[in-house]
Amino acid sequence: MSRYILAIDVGGTFTDVICYDTTNGAVTTAKVPSTPPDFIDGMLDGITALGHAPRDLRLIKIGTTIATNTIIMRTGAKTALVTTAGFTDVIHAARAARPTLYDSDWDPAPSLVTRQDTLTIGERLTYEGEVVEPLDEAGLRKLAAALKARGAEAVAISFLHSYINGAHERRARDILNEELPGRYVCVSSEILPEIREFERTSTTVANAYLGPVLERYLSALLTKLEGIGYKGAVLITHSGGGVMSIEAARRIPARICQSGPAAGVVAGAEIGKAAGRPNVIGLDVGGTSADVSLSKNGNPMIRGEWNIEFNIVINFPSVDVATIGAGGGSIARVDQGGVLKVGPDSAGARPGPACYGRGGVEPTVTDANLILGRLSPETKLGGRVVLRRDLAESALDKVAAPLGYKHDEAAAGILRIMRANMASAIRLVSVKRGHDPREFALVAFGGAGPLHAVELARELGIPEVIVPYYPGLGSALGVLFVEVKHDFVQSIFATNRKFDLATINDAFRKLEADGRERLRREGVPADRIRLTRLFDVRFYGRVSGGLTLPVRDGALSEADIHEIFALFHKRHAEEYGYTLPEDLTDLELVNARISAEGLREAPPAPNFPKPPSTRPQPFARRSVYFEDSGRVDTPIWRRDTLPIGHTVEGPAIIEQNDTTTLLPPGTRATVDSQQNLLCTIG
Repeated sequence: MSRYILAIDVGGTFTDVICYDTTNGAVTTAKVPSTPPDFIDGMLDGITALGHAPRDLRLIKIGTTIATNTIIMRTGAKTALVTTAGFTDVIHAARAARPTLYDSDWDPAPSLVTRQDTLTIGERLTYEGEVVEPLDEAGLRKLAAALKARGAEAVAISFLHSYINGAHERRARDILNEELPGRYVCVSSEILPEIREFERTSTTVANAYLGPVLERYLSALLTKLEGIGYKGAVLITHSGGGVMSIEAARRIPARICQSGPAAGVVAGAEIGKAAGRPNVIGLDVGGTSADVSLSKNGNPMIRGEWNIEFNIVINFPSVDVATIGAGGGSIARVDQGGVLKVGPDSAGARPGPACYGRGGVEPTVTDANLILGRLSPETKLGGRVVLRRDLAESALDKVAAPLGYKHDEAAAGILRIMRANMASAIRLVSVKRGHDPREFALVAFGGAGPLHAVELARELGIPEVIVPYYPGLGSALGVLFVEVKHDFVQSIFATNRKFDLATINDAFRKLEADGRERLRREGVPADRIRLTRLFDVRFYGRVSGGLTLPVRDGALSEADIHEIFALFHKRHAEEYGYTLPEDLTDLELVNARISAEGLREAPPAPNFPKPPSTRPQPFARRSVYFEDSGRVDTPIWRRDTLPIGHTVEGPAIIEQNDTTTLLPPGTRATVDSQQNLLCTIG
């Protein structure tokens, strides 16, 4: 019987694989170089490294950045947009907000579809879905000929008010499929049947842009997996913190954008719950960036939309992640005004920090950590890279000399600025949204997270830091945790003064039926289906600033609807610092939503390798610089020698193959029953 579940996180530099044995909870891992541009080969290398026969694999789950990278690098399909006559500029006008209000030299990134490839056709509906002008089918066939001549590989169809009546869009799709066989055609009424023309159109365009790329990728993936003898299911993680089938990913490829960061958020939430800390802030620090998230009562925060770039909106529910350019490869420099800056530009994996000896010459955060003794020149980073202090010192001269600092002072300044950047990101997802970080634990993972987390927690007043057993494989661990999940939405036209209970209850019944049917098709037993109801609520007439609120099960009464409005005022005051009285403005029910999730048969409880039973001792000592204490002779511990219940007092450094944990003076770390390091801040 097949017994293993594989969780694979495909990164730009490394591919991480976690193998979970369903019979005994045992976990094995592999970390292999990624193989761009064909990342599939890296996955196969990771599977091979584990040494299990393909017939013994029950399920493969994959987190991938291919969709996000395709948009960022503009390597998607040549895409056309077909929309209602008179609305050529719906995607190009976008929203008026600018990220840099006073920067006259700023230019937005190009849209995924050009204005020349935005074509219109005669048709019109009212906002209630009534036909004002029928679809011009003859004109659409002529338009198809123009699309063929332009070499369009994908077509997005987004008509006015199609969220309430998608008949014109579906007919247009049928005609284009007849006239343009082999092209990828998608319609907004099936991708995102939701009010707000720009956001719906933007999401549909992104979906079409990704469609042919994901089709080729997923087809090649299945072919190569079949080639090694694997015949089981394959699931892909998506931005909402769940996984979806290959078939669902082909139909809605835009859903798998932000796949990797979403898995990391789920990992943070699950690690916190297992440690008895349901309220956590996740800190995932890699070589280039840091992802910050917040989970409350064991559940990651979800937002209704996110911008992958300026005015490229993907309006699916997504885990709430703040990403900043702060990682081990972030470059430090002194600007023209004599101010020390760190990031967002990065040395990346190639050439990497100067101390890697691969040609990098700019000072980075990793170089600063090496100078301060927090990383060891005797230890091979990740088991592969020997760190050279002499090269780090030469690079650091570029910031130390202009500032008149010694190496230690310059390195400490670099780390102080990096922590300030990460602290700002944490405040963005916590304080600015009504949460007190002092009431949360900080879960640190990624290759560089544990190296900075304890000092960062001390600055923010966070009382505890949790470092999981495999912090460098945090996103892969999240991929292991997530399960099948889909989201369904239907627009509702109602306010706090005028709403129809029958319409609202009918909408939820239909969405629930759709959710059950989707999960049934993906093999989820009926007794493992969980449906969660949600409402999008906003002040009447506002485009932004709405909230997504939970709704109870069963038939809703008028009292239930008024409770939703009362909850909106409470949550709006918590998140934005104010609310508006009902005599000043109405509230609007915008969308009814259903989150349909397939529950796990048994939540994974990984059994990590057990350390020796002998009393552990530090294996070395070295001089480490701390801002409050200066240079301190510090014991160095190996993570895999620390048994459950053992406490390490700071100052100390705990090293392992995929990361280093720093304990400043006055702090301590205890190994809990899950083999997490629970770091207490003095």
